[in-house]
Amino acid sequence: MKKKIMIIIILTVLCLAAGGGTLAWYLREDVKQAQTTGAEIMAPYNLYLMNPNAIDSLKFAVGNLHPGEVKHTVICVSNRVPENYDGEDNMSELVKDSEFNYDLQLVHTENLAVDYAVYPLERKQIPADGRLPAGAICMEGDDPAYKTYYWMKTASPITGSDNTEKMRKEVFGQADMADVVNAGQYLFFDDSSMKLAYNNGTYEYDYYLIEVTWQDISDFDAYKKETDLVYVVVNAKQPRPTES
Repeated sequence: MKKKIMIIIILTVLCLAAGGGTLAWYLREDVKQAQTTGAEIMAPYNLYLMNPNAIDSLKFAVGNLHPGEVKHTVICVSNRVPENYDGEDNMSELVKDSEFNYDLQLVHTENLAVDYAVYPLERKQIPADGRLPAGAICMEGDDPAYKTYYWMKTASPITGSDNTEKMRKEVFGQADMADVVNAGQYLFFDDSSMKLAYNNGTYEYDYYLIEVTWQDISDFDAYKKETDLVYVVVNAKQPRPTES
Protein backbone atom coordinates (compact mmCIF):
# COMPACT_ATOMS: atom_id res chain seq x y z
CA MET A 1 0.00 0.00 0.00
CA LYS A 2 1.33 3.39 -0.91
CA LYS A 3 2.37 5.62 1.95
CA LYS A 4 0.09 8.48 2.88
CA ILE A 5 0.37 11.13 5.53
CA MET A 6 -2.30 11.07 8.23
CA ILE A 7 -3.09 14.26 10.10
CA ILE A 8 -5.27 14.45 13.19
CA ILE A 9 -7.03 17.65 14.19
CA ILE A 10 -7.06 17.91 18.01
CA LEU A 11 -8.88 20.76 19.74
CA THR A 12 -6.90 22.36 22.57
CA VAL A 13 -5.38 19.12 23.84
CA LEU A 14 -2.05 19.05 25.62
CA CYS A 15 -0.06 15.83 25.28
CA LEU A 16 2.74 15.17 27.75
CA ALA A 17 5.35 12.48 27.19
CA ALA A 18 8.97 11.82 28.01
CA GLY A 19 11.42 13.13 25.47
CA GLY A 20 10.98 15.79 22.83
CA GLY A 21 9.45 19.24 23.18
CA THR A 22 5.97 20.69 23.12
CA LEU A 23 4.50 22.91 20.42
CA ALA A 24 1.65 25.28 21.27
CA TRP A 25 -0.13 26.73 18.24
CA TYR A 26 -1.97 30.03 18.02
CA LEU A 27 -3.61 31.81 15.11
CA ARG A 28 -4.53 35.29 14.06
CA GLU A 29 -6.26 36.84 11.09
CA ASP A 30 -4.86 40.24 10.14
CA VAL A 31 -8.11 42.14 9.57
CA LYS A 32 -7.84 45.24 7.40
CA GLN A 33 -11.10 47.01 6.70
CA ALA A 34 -11.10 50.00 4.39
CA GLN A 35 -12.27 53.16 6.15
CA THR A 36 -12.71 55.43 3.12
CA THR A 37 -15.87 56.36 1.28
CA GLY A 38 -14.51 54.42 -1.69
CA ALA A 39 -14.52 51.16 0.26
CA GLU A 40 -17.46 49.85 -1.74
CA ILE A 41 -15.34 49.52 -4.90
CA MET A 42 -13.01 47.03 -3.26
CA ALA A 43 -13.46 43.35 -2.50
CA PRO A 44 -13.76 42.22 1.12
CA TYR A 45 -10.23 41.74 2.32
CA ASN A 46 -10.76 40.28 5.70
CA LEU A 47 -8.90 36.99 5.53
CA TYR A 48 -9.68 33.95 7.65
CA LEU A 49 -7.67 30.96 8.81
CA MET A 50 -9.87 27.88 8.58
CA ASN A 51 -9.75 24.15 9.19
CA PRO A 52 -9.08 22.05 6.07
CA ASN A 53 -12.85 21.53 5.75
CA ALA A 54 -13.02 25.19 4.60
CA ILE A 55 -15.99 25.74 6.90
CA ASP A 56 -14.84 26.32 10.48
CA SER A 57 -12.32 28.67 12.06
CA LEU A 58 -8.92 27.03 12.42
CA LYS A 59 -8.12 25.12 15.61
CA PHE A 60 -4.55 24.05 16.25
CA ALA A 61 -3.20 20.97 17.92
CA VAL A 62 -0.97 21.24 20.99
CA GLY A 63 1.36 18.32 21.39
CA ASN A 64 4.88 16.94 21.58
CA LEU A 65 7.57 16.75 18.95
CA HIS A 66 9.62 13.66 19.65
CA PRO A 67 13.19 13.03 18.42
CA GLY A 68 13.08 12.24 14.70
CA GLU A 69 9.39 13.15 14.44
CA VAL A 70 7.92 15.56 11.86
CA LYS A 71 4.80 17.59 12.67
CA HIS A 72 2.29 18.45 9.94
CA THR A 73 -0.55 20.95 10.14
CA VAL A 74 -2.92 21.73 7.25
CA ILE A 75 -4.52 25.15 7.13
CA CYS A 76 -6.97 26.88 4.81
CA VAL A 77 -6.86 30.60 3.95
CA SER A 78 -10.03 32.15 2.55
CA ASN A 79 -11.81 35.46 2.04
CA ARG A 80 -15.11 33.82 3.11
CA VAL A 81 -16.13 34.19 6.74
CA PRO A 82 -16.17 30.83 8.60
CA GLU A 83 -19.59 29.52 9.56
CA ASN A 84 -18.66 29.52 13.25
CA TYR A 85 -17.01 32.95 13.21
CA ASP A 86 -17.99 34.98 16.27
CA GLY A 87 -16.38 38.30 15.37
CA GLU A 88 -17.74 41.27 13.46
CA ASP A 89 -17.68 41.28 9.68
CA ASN A 90 -19.49 43.73 7.42
CA MET A 91 -17.40 43.36 4.29
CA SER A 92 -20.08 41.33 2.52
CA GLU A 93 -22.00 44.60 2.28
CA LEU A 94 -19.13 46.24 0.36
CA VAL A 95 -18.38 43.56 -2.20
CA LYS A 96 -17.30 44.19 -5.76
CA ASP A 97 -15.04 42.00 -7.89
CA SER A 98 -11.32 42.33 -7.16
CA GLU A 99 -8.23 40.35 -6.16
CA PHE A 100 -5.40 40.84 -3.69
CA ASN A 101 -2.23 39.21 -2.47
CA TYR A 102 -1.41 38.09 1.04
CA ASP A 103 1.37 36.44 2.98
CA LEU A 104 1.65 33.97 5.84
CA GLN A 105 3.70 34.83 8.89
CA LEU A 106 5.01 32.42 11.51
CA VAL A 107 6.17 33.94 14.78
CA HIS A 108 7.73 31.48 17.19
CA THR A 109 9.80 31.39 20.35
CA GLU A 110 13.25 29.81 20.25
CA ASN A 111 13.05 27.19 22.96
CA LEU A 112 13.23 24.25 20.54
CA ALA A 113 15.82 23.64 17.83
CA VAL A 114 13.29 23.20 15.01
CA ASP A 115 12.78 24.46 11.47
CA TYR A 116 9.49 25.48 9.82
CA ALA A 117 8.53 24.99 6.18
CA VAL A 118 5.32 25.96 4.34
CA TYR A 119 4.10 24.03 1.28
CA PRO A 120 1.23 24.98 -1.04
CA LEU A 121 -1.40 22.24 -1.27
CA GLU A 122 -4.14 21.27 -3.70
CA ARG A 123 -7.37 19.64 -2.53
CA LYS A 124 -8.47 16.62 -4.57
CA GLN A 125 -11.47 14.34 -4.40
CA ILE A 126 -10.92 10.80 -3.13
CA PRO A 127 -11.64 8.40 -6.03
CA ALA A 128 -14.43 5.86 -5.77
CA ASP A 129 -11.97 2.99 -5.36
CA GLY A 130 -10.23 4.78 -2.49
CA ARG A 131 -6.78 4.37 -4.05
CA LEU A 132 -4.61 7.39 -3.27
CA PRO A 133 -1.27 8.45 -4.78
CA ALA A 134 1.96 8.38 -2.81
CA GLY A 135 2.28 11.42 -0.58
CA ALA A 136 -1.47 11.95 -0.26
CA ILE A 137 -2.32 13.95 2.86
CA CYS A 138 -5.48 12.75 4.60
CA MET A 139 -7.34 14.18 7.55
CA GLU A 140 -8.69 11.99 10.32
CA GLY A 141 -12.02 12.84 11.87
CA ASP A 142 -15.76 12.66 11.35
CA ASP A 143 -16.08 15.75 9.17
CA PRO A 144 -17.62 14.78 5.79
CA ALA A 145 -14.92 16.78 3.98
CA TYR A 146 -12.22 14.49 5.39
CA LYS A 147 -13.97 11.47 3.90
CA THR A 148 -14.34 13.21 0.53
CA TYR A 149 -11.03 14.97 -0.09
CA TYR A 150 -7.29 14.54 0.25
CA TRP A 151 -4.47 17.06 -0.26
CA MET A 152 -1.25 16.99 -2.30
CA LYS A 153 1.83 19.17 -2.26
CA THR A 154 1.91 21.18 -5.49
CA ALA A 155 5.40 22.68 -5.28
CA SER A 156 8.57 22.97 -3.25
CA PRO A 157 8.41 24.85 0.04
CA ILE A 158 7.61 28.53 -0.26
CA THR A 159 10.77 30.54 0.27
CA GLY A 160 10.57 32.23 3.64
CA SER A 161 12.30 35.44 4.67
CA ASP A 162 13.59 36.13 8.17
CA ASN A 163 12.21 39.51 9.28
CA THR A 164 13.23 39.07 12.90
CA GLU A 165 15.48 42.12 13.24
CA LYS A 166 12.97 44.48 11.59
CA MET A 167 9.97 43.17 13.51
CA ARG A 168 11.74 43.17 16.88
CA LYS A 169 12.48 46.85 16.40
CA GLU A 170 8.81 47.49 15.62
CA VAL A 171 7.60 45.45 18.59
CA PHE A 172 10.16 46.35 21.25
CA GLY A 173 11.47 49.70 20.02
CA GLN A 174 14.73 50.71 21.68
CA ALA A 175 14.45 48.19 24.51
CA ASP A 176 17.59 46.26 25.38
CA MET A 177 16.94 42.86 23.80
CA ALA A 178 19.19 41.22 26.39
CA ASP A 179 16.40 41.86 28.89
CA VAL A 180 13.67 40.38 26.68
CA VAL A 181 12.83 36.69 27.16
CA ASN A 182 11.55 34.85 24.07
CA ALA A 183 11.55 37.85 21.76
CA GLY A 184 10.57 35.53 18.92
CA GLN A 185 11.61 34.71 15.37
CA TYR A 186 9.53 36.28 12.58
CA LEU A 187 9.30 34.27 9.36
CA PHE A 188 7.32 35.61 6.37
CA PHE A 189 6.22 33.33 3.53
CA ASP A 190 5.18 35.08 0.33
CA ASP A 191 5.18 34.46 -3.41
CA SER A 192 3.23 35.65 -6.45
CA SER A 193 0.79 32.73 -6.30
CA MET A 194 -0.54 33.74 -2.89
CA LYS A 195 -3.63 35.71 -3.84
CA LEU A 196 -7.37 35.45 -3.45
CA ALA A 197 -10.15 36.86 -5.62
CA TYR A 198 -13.84 37.60 -5.27
CA ASN A 199 -15.70 37.19 -8.55
CA ASN A 200 -19.45 37.25 -9.07
CA GLY A 201 -20.29 36.01 -5.59
CA THR A 202 -17.59 33.31 -5.51
CA TYR A 203 -14.96 33.09 -2.79
CA GLU A 204 -11.61 31.29 -3.00
CA TYR A 205 -9.73 28.89 -0.75
CA ASP A 206 -5.99 28.20 -0.56
CA TYR A 207 -4.47 25.31 1.38
CA TYR A 208 -1.04 25.00 3.00
CA LEU A 209 0.98 22.43 4.92
CA ILE A 210 3.09 23.70 7.82
CA GLU A 211 5.90 21.25 8.48
CA VAL A 212 8.01 21.28 11.65
CA THR A 213 11.25 19.30 11.81
CA TRP A 214 14.09 18.99 14.29
CA GLN A 215 17.39 20.57 13.38
CA ASP A 216 20.51 18.40 13.23
CA ILE A 217 21.08 17.97 16.96
CA SER A 218 22.09 15.07 19.18
CA ASP A 219 21.23 16.23 22.72
CA PHE A 220 17.44 15.94 22.74
CA ASP A 221 17.45 15.70 26.54
CA ALA A 222 18.13 19.44 26.64
CA TYR A 223 14.62 20.05 25.24
CA LYS A 224 12.58 17.64 27.36
CA LYS A 225 10.80 20.35 29.31
CA GLU A 226 10.86 23.11 26.70
CA THR A 227 7.81 24.55 24.95
CA ASP A 228 7.72 26.61 21.76
CA LEU A 229 4.84 28.99 21.08
CA VAL A 230 3.95 29.36 17.40
CA TYR A 231 1.71 32.13 16.10
CA VAL A 232 0.31 31.87 12.57
CA VAL A 233 -0.78 35.12 10.93
CA VAL A 234 -2.42 35.68 7.55
CA ASN A 235 -1.75 39.22 6.34
CA ALA A 236 -3.94 40.77 3.62
CA LYS A 237 -2.31 43.25 1.30
CA GLN A 238 -3.91 46.12 -0.63
CA PRO A 239 -6.68 44.77 -2.91
CA ARG A 240 -6.83 45.66 -6.61
CA PRO A 241 -10.20 46.35 -8.28
CA THR A 242 -10.86 44.25 -11.39
CA GLU A 243 -13.35 46.77 -12.75
CA SER A 244 -13.16 50.50 -13.33
